[in-house]
Amino acid sequence: MKRILSLVLAAVMLLSLGASALADDVPTLRVLTILHSEQTAAVEDLYIFKYLADKFNVKFELEAVDNGTAGERATQLLLSDDVFDLMWVGIGTSDIMRYGVDAEELLDWTPYLNEETMPNACKAREAYPDAFVASTAPDGKLYTLPYIRGAVYDNNTGAFSASIRVNINQDWLKAVGMEMPQTLDEFLAVARAFKEKDPGSVGENLIPIIDNQNKIKDYIWNALGFYGCTGTEVYGTAFAIKNEEVVLPAFTSEAKLFMETVKAMYDEGLVSPDYFTLDQTANRGIVAEQRVGIFGDSTLQPAENNWQAWWALSPLSSSVNDLRVASINFGYSIGSYASAATKYPELVAAITDFFYSEEGAMLYQSGPMKGTPEAEIEGSHPWWINDDGAVVNDLIESNPTYTLTNGNTAYYYIAGRFDNYQPYRYTYAGVEHETTVKVIKDAITGREVNAPVTTEAIFLNDNWDHRWRVSQTAAMEDYLTFIRLPSVYLTAEQEEEVTDLRMAIEDYITQETPKFITGARSLDEFDAYQNELKNLGIERYIEIYRDAYQNYMDGTFAK
Repeated sequence: MKRILSLVLAAVMLLSLGASALADDVPTLRVLTILHSEQTAAVEDLYIFKYLADKFNVKFELEAVDNGTAGERATQLLLSDDVFDLMWVGIGTSDIMRYGVDAEELLDWTPYLNEETMPNACKAREAYPDAFVASTAPDGKLYTLPYIRGAVYDNNTGAFSASIRVNINQDWLKAVGMEMPQTLDEFLAVARAFKEKDPGSVGENLIPIIDNQNKIKDYIWNALGFYGCTGTEVYGTAFAIKNEEVVLPAFTSEAKLFMETVKAMYDEGLVSPDYFTLDQTANRGIVAEQRVGIFGDSTLQPAENNWQAWWALSPLSSSVNDLRVASINFGYSIGSYASAATKYPELVAAITDFFYSEEGAMLYQSGPMKGTPEAEIEGSHPWWINDDGAVVNDLIESNPTYTLTNGNTAYYYIAGRFDNYQPYRYTYAGVEHETTVKVIKDAITGREVNAPVTTEAIFLNDNWDHRWRVSQTAAMEDYLTFIRLPSVYLTAEQEEEVTDLRMAIEDYITQETPKFITGARSLDEFDAYQNELKNLGIERYIEIYRDAYQNYMDGTFAK
């Protein structure tokens, strides 16, 4: 009897040890994440980590930081070679060069980006090749994967130009008997007609053109053939694309045409005599007073009292450019990265790939649907579709200011594909729901992208905020391109060199260009001015950026 009891106890001990060993075999991943400001739950209580732990049989050690301190914390970890298994915080291209290419602290996703390990990410790469090209370092490796939002119509995303935001008063245009301008010369002709005929009966306080946020300058540079800019042009100091080549507009022959155009506007009183000193408040105040026929601005807010009169202008051609095109807002950004020292690269890849699926994106952004097995996880806030067709959960019903991300989501901009998760919720729920989809066709490549309208109110056209989106969509329909220069990858040595060059070059261009416009310096000296820029090292400056963008340009304009 004692022998039998001893055998039973021994068996129990073995089973216990086996269970303990199995428990110890569950991998643990360290994750650093930003916790977005609207989140009311602690990071360890978020549904998404509980769901991932169950789905992938993994444990998490979580650290949450706010957006303001995320960069500092990430730098601390990178400097100490203590990168977490997964880093859901932002990273810049200079960090990728320093800690990925040089120090090899960051995981290269390339070996895992295949149909077996990351099938959903592979599909996303087919749909958004530019996002993955922009995420590729000069050594051909992927040390980060993109967050993809696409061209979804929601808030400030959609078929809108990134920088071409110029509006015209249609009532004034009709009053002077002219059509929408198609060329730069026609644009100036309309402005001159506004000044001469004063269709708004403004009198001596009439200002035909207001250039807020430098949108008119952007518009002129674009008409001269430059697109895909890294930022606002102002005086041509942002790198752009023309004729499939990376250029610095200020160091081209077109720069003289830009100066001549703005000078004509200034000399003829088509812009304010205080053109160079007016700030945004003053510019918007003039628009609000209805003393303007054309104005550049990111929205129609300055014209909220007569928004019905305004419509967006399409890109222009000019004597040096036949290509009417404008770059769309980026539909992606640099997303997550991981540690090259992780013990579980395949697991990290599988979890990341999950967010490139419609189900993964939906669960991350919205949480589980009520009545599903996923909703049984403790602490979840399941959603359902109410009688009005709205997606809600218990938190939203108790407090309408909440969103579905409360209690579910850590940080919005992680690697994954989030362009279709909102319409997918209805499909997942088996509820009929017609989502309007607008097709955006790239005017250069012919590539077509579906843009679901997730906020239908945008197209009600019943206030200034809807109007600018409606008019932008119509004005840009045939002229958009997804081609836009991404953040550039530079080595530490190149960073140091271009920083010195940029400061001297941009300061000089910003100093001298207004002189040509106001007449303080003759345009006859333009060639001498270009030589002065050569002496400042502008050719070397351009060479560095062209070399750095070569991979992107080759991938974008592959023959």
